[in-house]
Amino acid sequence: LVMTKDGAAVDDTSYEAEVLGAYTQFLARFGGKLGSLLGVGELKSAALHGNDHHMFLLESRNHYLGVSAKGSGNVNALDAEIRRLLAPK
Repeated sequence: LVMTKDGAAVDDTSYEAEVLGAYTQFLARFGGKLGSLLGVGELKSAALHGNDHHMFLLESRNHYLGVSAKGSGNVNALDAEIRRLLAPK
């Protein structure tokens, strides 16, 4: 799900997009606060591992990309594939 930093989903108004958007916003805000507390700066990407599902967050200048995947998937392989798809060609 691509969304603006103010929380508006881009091109998707489904219920699933709303749920993923809420998770994406939470992860972005939590990561920002954690980075600030630790003095390491702003969050640019995150991978959250879970039993039921995994959550990935990538940040650009104006947008967030939130991706959810089944918990049975390999987190490292999924993260690498997301980054491969987004890499400049």
